[in-house]
Amino acid sequence: MCNPLLSKHVFLLVLCIAVRNLPIISARNQATLASDPPLTTVHINNNLPIALEYFTIHCQTNTEDLGVHEIASDTAYEWSFRFGGVTLLTCGINFRRYPQGRLEDVFGVFDMYVADRDKSRCPTNCIWNVTEGGVYGYRDYNVGDSDISLEWPQPPPQMS
Repeated sequence: MCNPLLSKHVFLLVLCIAVRNLPIISARNQATLASDPPLTTVHINNNLPIALEYFTIHCQTNTEDLGVHEIASDTAYEWSFRFGGVTLLTCGINFRRYPQGRLEDVFGVFDMYVADRDKSRCPTNCIWNVTEGGVYGYRDYNVGDSDISLEWPQPPPQMS
Protein backbone atom coordinates (compact mmCIF):
# COMPACT_ATOMS: atom_id res chain seq x y z
CA MET A 1 0.00 0.00 0.00
CA CYS A 2 1.22 3.49 -0.80
CA ASN A 3 2.16 5.91 1.96
CA PRO A 4 -0.25 8.95 1.67
CA LEU A 5 2.36 11.33 3.09
CA LEU A 6 4.94 10.18 0.51
CA SER A 7 2.39 10.50 -2.34
CA LYS A 8 1.57 14.04 -1.23
CA HIS A 9 5.25 15.03 -1.22
CA VAL A 10 5.88 13.49 -4.65
CA PHE A 11 2.86 15.35 -6.04
CA LEU A 12 4.08 18.67 -4.58
CA LEU A 13 7.59 18.08 -5.95
CA VAL A 14 6.24 17.40 -9.46
CA LEU A 15 3.98 20.46 -9.21
CA CYS A 16 6.91 22.69 -8.15
CA ILE A 17 9.06 21.46 -11.03
CA ALA A 18 6.24 22.04 -13.53
CA VAL A 19 5.52 25.56 -12.23
CA ARG A 20 9.21 26.43 -12.21
CA ASN A 21 9.53 25.41 -15.87
CA LEU A 22 6.45 27.32 -17.09
CA PRO A 23 8.33 30.54 -17.94
CA ILE A 24 10.85 28.53 -19.97
CA ILE A 25 8.08 26.78 -21.89
CA SER A 26 6.30 30.10 -22.41
CA ALA A 27 9.48 31.83 -23.61
CA ARG A 28 10.10 29.02 -26.11
CA ASN A 29 6.55 29.34 -27.46
CA GLN A 30 6.92 33.12 -27.77
CA ALA A 31 10.18 32.69 -29.66
CA THR A 32 8.47 30.27 -32.06
CA LEU A 33 5.52 32.62 -32.55
CA ALA A 34 7.80 35.60 -33.10
CA SER A 35 9.59 33.77 -35.91
CA ASP A 36 6.34 32.72 -37.65
CA PRO A 37 5.32 34.82 -40.66
CA PRO A 38 2.36 37.17 -40.05
CA LEU A 39 -1.16 35.92 -40.61
CA THR A 40 -2.57 37.06 -43.98
CA THR A 41 -6.32 37.25 -44.57
CA VAL A 42 -7.92 37.51 -48.01
CA HIS A 43 -11.31 39.27 -47.82
CA ILE A 44 -13.63 38.89 -50.82
CA ASN A 45 -16.59 41.24 -50.34
CA ASN A 46 -19.94 40.90 -52.10
CA ASN A 47 -20.62 44.43 -53.36
CA LEU A 48 -23.14 43.30 -55.97
CA PRO A 49 -26.56 45.00 -55.97
CA ILE A 50 -28.84 43.47 -53.36
CA ALA A 51 -31.24 42.32 -56.09
CA LEU A 52 -28.59 39.82 -57.25
CA GLU A 53 -28.66 38.24 -53.75
CA TYR A 54 -25.41 36.24 -53.80
CA PHE A 55 -22.42 35.02 -55.75
CA THR A 56 -20.88 31.56 -55.71
CA ILE A 57 -17.16 31.22 -55.09
CA HIS A 58 -14.85 28.22 -55.39
CA CYS A 59 -11.27 28.80 -54.25
CA GLN A 60 -8.12 26.71 -54.33
CA THR A 61 -4.62 27.33 -53.06
CA ASN A 62 -1.53 25.68 -54.44
CA THR A 63 -1.98 23.09 -51.65
CA GLU A 64 -5.73 22.71 -50.96
CA ASP A 65 -9.27 22.97 -52.36
CA LEU A 66 -11.30 25.34 -50.14
CA GLY A 67 -14.68 24.25 -51.50
CA VAL A 68 -17.71 26.06 -52.90
CA HIS A 69 -19.49 28.82 -50.93
CA GLU A 70 -22.45 31.14 -51.55
CA ILE A 71 -21.73 34.70 -50.40
CA ALA A 72 -24.82 36.82 -49.70
CA SER A 73 -25.06 40.54 -50.48
CA ASP A 74 -23.05 42.78 -48.16
CA THR A 75 -21.14 39.85 -46.66
CA ALA A 76 -17.69 38.44 -47.38
CA TYR A 77 -15.71 35.26 -47.87
CA GLU A 78 -12.51 35.28 -45.82
CA TRP A 79 -9.61 32.91 -45.67
CA SER A 80 -6.47 33.26 -43.52
CA PHE A 81 -3.05 31.66 -43.81
CA ARG A 82 0.60 32.16 -42.95
CA PHE A 83 2.88 32.90 -45.87
CA GLY A 84 5.27 30.07 -46.52
CA GLY A 85 3.25 27.17 -47.86
CA VAL A 86 0.63 29.19 -49.70
CA THR A 87 1.86 31.05 -52.74
CA LEU A 88 -1.35 31.21 -54.80
CA LEU A 89 -5.10 31.56 -54.11
CA THR A 90 -7.27 31.25 -57.22
CA CYS A 91 -11.05 31.66 -57.12
CA GLY A 92 -13.83 31.07 -59.60
CA ILE A 93 -16.67 33.54 -58.99
CA ASN A 94 -20.07 33.47 -60.65
CA PHE A 95 -23.47 35.06 -60.34
CA ARG A 96 -26.60 35.55 -62.45
CA ARG A 97 -27.99 38.86 -63.60
CA TYR A 98 -30.86 39.84 -65.83
CA PRO A 99 -29.87 42.67 -68.20
CA GLN A 100 -32.80 43.77 -70.38
CA GLY A 101 -34.87 40.92 -68.90
CA ARG A 102 -32.68 38.07 -70.15
CA LEU A 103 -30.70 35.71 -67.95
CA GLU A 104 -26.92 36.10 -68.08
CA ASP A 105 -24.41 33.96 -66.19
CA VAL A 106 -21.31 35.95 -65.22
CA PHE A 107 -18.22 33.88 -64.46
CA GLY A 108 -14.53 34.58 -64.00
CA VAL A 109 -11.45 32.95 -62.52
CA PHE A 110 -9.12 35.31 -60.68
CA ASP A 111 -5.84 35.08 -58.78
CA MET A 112 -6.82 36.60 -55.44
CA TYR A 113 -3.42 36.07 -53.83
CA VAL A 114 -0.12 35.67 -55.67
CA ALA A 115 2.89 35.64 -53.36
CA ASP A 116 5.23 37.56 -55.69
CA ARG A 117 2.59 40.27 -56.20
CA ASP A 118 0.91 40.40 -52.79
CA LYS A 119 3.36 39.58 -49.99
CA SER A 120 4.43 43.26 -49.89
CA ARG A 121 1.24 44.74 -51.40
CA CYS A 122 -1.05 43.36 -48.70
CA PRO A 123 1.00 41.49 -46.08
CA THR A 124 -1.85 41.12 -43.57
CA ASN A 125 -5.12 41.94 -45.42
CA CYS A 126 -5.84 41.54 -49.12
CA ILE A 127 -9.22 43.10 -49.83
CA TRP A 128 -11.29 42.42 -52.94
CA ASN A 129 -14.68 43.85 -53.88
CA VAL A 130 -16.86 41.86 -56.27
CA THR A 131 -19.10 44.21 -58.30
CA GLU A 132 -21.09 43.99 -61.53
CA GLY A 133 -18.24 45.84 -63.24
CA GLY A 134 -15.48 43.50 -62.11
CA VAL A 135 -13.32 42.50 -59.16
CA TYR A 136 -11.26 45.24 -57.51
CA GLY A 137 -8.27 44.76 -55.21
CA TYR A 138 -7.10 47.06 -52.41
CA ARG A 139 -3.87 47.25 -50.46
CA ASP A 140 -3.88 46.35 -46.75
CA TYR A 141 -7.07 48.10 -45.46
CA ASN A 142 -6.80 50.92 -48.03
CA VAL A 143 -10.39 51.55 -49.06
CA GLY A 144 -9.48 54.42 -51.40
CA ASP A 145 -8.86 53.67 -55.04
CA SER A 146 -8.27 50.06 -56.00
CA ASP A 147 -4.80 49.17 -57.21
CA ILE A 148 -5.91 46.08 -59.18
CA SER A 149 -8.94 45.95 -61.49
CA LEU A 150 -10.05 42.66 -63.03
CA GLU A 151 -12.89 42.68 -65.54
CA TRP A 152 -15.41 39.92 -66.05
CA PRO A 153 -14.67 37.89 -69.18
CA GLN A 154 -17.08 38.66 -72.00
CA PRO A 155 -19.66 35.93 -72.64
CA PRO A 156 -19.53 34.20 -76.02
CA PRO A 157 -21.82 35.77 -78.63
CA GLN A 158 -25.34 34.35 -78.75
CA MET A 159 -26.24 32.31 -81.85
CA SER A 160 -29.39 33.62 -83.54
